[in-house]
Amino acid sequence: MKKHSSSRRTPEMTTATPGAVGAPGAYQAVVGLDVGDRRSHYCVLDVAGEVVTEGEVKTTSASLAVLFDGKGRLRMALEAGTHSPWISRLLTGWGHEVLVANTRKVRLIAESDDKRDRVDARLLAQLAHVGPALLAPIQLRSAQTQIDLALIRAREVAVQTRMKIVNAVRGMVKSTGHRLPASPTLT
Repeated sequence: MKKHSSSRRTPEMTTATPGAVGAPGAYQAVVGLDVGDRRSHYCVLDVAGEVVTEGEVKTTSASLAVLFDGKGRLRMALEAGTHSPWISRLLTGWGHEVLVANTRKVRLIAESDDKRDRVDARLLAQLAHVGPALLAPIQLRSAQTQIDLALIRAREVAVQTRMKIVNAVRGMVKSTGHRLPASPTLT
């Protein structure tokens, strides 16, 4: 996952509803998941906060299902990023409590000198265990809203690309001493 240092809030996130986090004891273990593009690292703590296991898993729904589907209720923490919307929906669908950490507000993560994935996974798990509010959890957009925004962004890219192509062709033609006729498709 790409680490950001900017303080600007991305459009994909809003602040989570206070009190939305489940009470201690409402889960069987706490999991920190440092999500990567191809592989993700995880750290599992028992309810006492002791490390039970650590490892890595492919960042695919099938691989995540092997580890987390059909298990007892888990409190899971992951950082906000490219994969967090679909992973969050997947884990929530399996009955887990999912906290998506706003890393820009969590200095222990954002300003850490030790940016190894294993260390980040453990830190996420520990923060979720001792105080979920310390993660400054965010509420991600719904799947439909995310799809709608993707379509809007795709259209914007297509319009900008078309405009660049039209301007490039007009410039090339002008450099030969000619002009293209006015056309609604070329404006």
